[in-house]
Amino acid sequence: LLVSKDLGKHLLEVEDLLQKHGLLEADISAQTERVQALNAAALTFSELDGYQPCDPQIICNRVSHVQTCLEELQELAAKRRKELEDSRQLWTFFQEMEEAEAWIGEKEKILAAKSCGRDLSSVLTLTTKHKTMLGELGNRRALLHQTMKKGEKILAKKSFSSAAIQEKMRHVCLRWKKLEEVTGLHQQRLEDALNFFQFSADTDDLVAWLQDVYRIVSSDDFGHDDYSTQALLRKHRAVVDEVEKHRAAVMSLRKQLALLAPDHRQGVDVQIRVVEVEQLYGEVAEVAVLRTQWLQDALAVYRMFSEVHACEVWVDEKEQWLERMEVPEELDEVEVVQHRW
Repeated sequence: LLVSKDLGKHLLEVEDLLQKHGLLEADISAQTERVQALNAAALTFSELDGYQPCDPQIICNRVSHVQTCLEELQELAAKRRKELEDSRQLWTFFQEMEEAEAWIGEKEKILAAKSCGRDLSSVLTLTTKHKTMLGELGNRRALLHQTMKKGEKILAKKSFSSAAIQEKMRHVCLRWKKLEEVTGLHQQRLEDALNFFQFSADTDDLVAWLQDVYRIVSSDDFGHDDYSTQALLRKHRAVVDEVEKHRAAVMSLRKQLALLAPDHRQGVDVQIRVVEVEQLYGEVAEVAVLRTQWLQDALAVYRMFSEVHACEVWVDEKEQWLERMEVPEELDEVEVVQHRW
């Protein structure tokens, strides 16, 4: 049993052999106590005075032989345990490598089937999932590093054929490198998609804002008097300030477009969209200038009306006074009237 060359062909078989060997070691340990007791009893016959049933030398030789056999058995047991434990390390290494390969294969399939989303919301969801996968990748990388160290230790012992171990390590390393490359490419595609959809969302928001502003600046409400027109002009100036503040955002669209991935920035739709935004902004700015002038003209008209009305009131007052005026008969009163005249 102890000189057997069967070291198992997989981890479960080695574990079974180790369990059986443990039972054998326990049996040897029990027999060791028995042998030691028998040897001690035998040696007493070599120390008798007078009658001796056997030559003391024969007894000593026999005891020595049994002790030597026991020690050889113990050495064989220790050697067998070391070989089995080395075999367990080897098959543990292979099993961990197989698990790593299976994990790599699973992630390769997932990455091959993954899309980059169809809108900003889906891309953000996929990006979150990808970050989770990067965390898993980091944990698996640490485990694989530990397994590789185990393989190097097994190679250093030179207990087994190094060719299979080295080939397995090389093969798994290549697959791992490829997985990291694919993961990096997918991450880059996600970032490109995120930038594109964020650009599209920002552009849509800008278009919606410009359309709202266009409706405001193209209004035909110019007020009905001096006060209401002044209020409209104040509001309009605030809108004009906002339009001017958005000029930089509109002008930067082409720079942002140039920073997108080629697949995204070369699309006809996105280029047309940028031109539409620029044209819409130009129309808004132009109409805003016109509305400013229209409101100023309306304000001038209402102010003229106000001044004309004031003049009319003044003229009416003077007409009424002139119509009612009478020449007094006393000098003092005549002087007063004359002064007013």
